[in-house]
Amino acid sequence: MLKKIITTMVTAMAFVTGIAQAAIVKIDYDVLDKPIPQLHKDKVEVLEFFSYSCIHCSHLEPFMLKEMKSFAPDTYLRPVHVVWDDDVYFNLARVAAAVNSTGMKLQADPLIFDAVFNKHIELWQPDVFNKWAVKQTAFDGQKLVKAYNSLENSAAATSMRKMGEKYNITSTPTVIVGGKYVLKFPQGFAAGMKTMNELIEKVRNENSAHAASTRKLPKSIGASLAASANR
Repeated sequence: MLKKIITTMVTAMAFVTGIAQAAIVKIDYDVLDKPIPQLHKDKVEVLEFFSYSCIHCSHLEPFMLKEMKSFAPDTYLRPVHVVWDDDVYFNLARVAAAVNSTGMKLQADPLIFDAVFNKHIELWQPDVFNKWAVKQTAFDGQKLVKAYNSLENSAAATSMRKMGEKYNITSTPTVIVGGKYVLKFPQGFAAGMKTMNELIEKVRNENSAHAASTRKLPKSIGASLAASANR
């Protein structure tokens, strides 16, 4: 999609390549001045700031989960639930932390969003969440409840809150590829997924180029040392 838009703009407006690419950045994605460190620096991170109480996040989730299933081994999704001031957000972040720690995002997230928006179940209340989760058959509800009530759970939710505050996340969903490319979804979520995949490939190529340049360094140092020894 990006290449098609760039080609169209260059043809129609006679922009040079650099200007055309800058315009695309404003349309499809932004570039962070200060990148966010990835959990795994040699891979491609898709960082998603979201909330179970965000209707736009519920609309994005089916697209994101579909893409997640087909991610290459070097690509991973990092879901971070925002926490904005009140207990509702914090307790939902606890739900997200439990989902993350049990690896049940694909199975649990669609039902969590459905419970919140369609069935109007107040999952941000701990007792309500516990009773709801154990009744589920599409995933291991007992395992999820155990994770939710663990000692590590609140700490994980607190970590999510601090991360949102540190990077000034003020809206959801916010999706960042490779720690620096922020998707804008100007043409909707389906088109945004195409852009996301192109950015994943872009980060992959950048990682490969960086790794190649790093591998050359020891050879250069060795050559310099050998030259010095022969003087």
